[in-house]
Amino acid sequence: MFSRNLAFIIGIDNYTNGISPLNTAINDAKKLAEILRIKHDYEVWECLDEVATLSNFHKFLFHTLPELVTENDRLFFYFAGHGVALNGDDGPAGYLIPQDALLGDTNSYLPMTKLHDGLIKLPCRHFLGILDCCFAGAFKWSSTRELLTSPEVIHQERYDRFIT
Repeated sequence: MFSRNLAFIIGIDNYTNGISPLNTAINDAKKLAEILRIKHDYEVWECLDEVATLSNFHKFLFHTLPELVTENDRLFFYFAGHGVALNGDDGPAGYLIPQDALLGDTNSYLPMTKLHDGLIKLPCRHFLGILDCCFAGAFKWSSTRELLTSPEVIHQERYDRFIT
């Protein structure tokens, strides 16, 4: 069915630079990684606390994953940390907050639009993403800036990609 089960797990408790620390993100990320490895035979990459920098997010999202993931893979993406939604010129914009982010400096945040753009290009047949953060719903805004007045049309080719 799938060649490989791959998981990229991010957990950040130890924020600095004026950003409040969290208490359970690391524990949640480690426990999830353990369950995926032991019970579901996943290859897991953990990106925890000080390793979860903006630079490492970009490297993994735009270099490692595109080189690694094939159309026969199953990919699980999990982020536990801070998220924010800020009003911008084009409406609300969602961001994931890396460990090395500077409070109030959106250039040090990961825009959910970039996360969306990186993930949507991956050829994997099956993808599950979980954003365990505030304003995770802003991820939907990354694929559209307008309110949909009618149901989105899903073309058969796009639908078939996710059917197993």
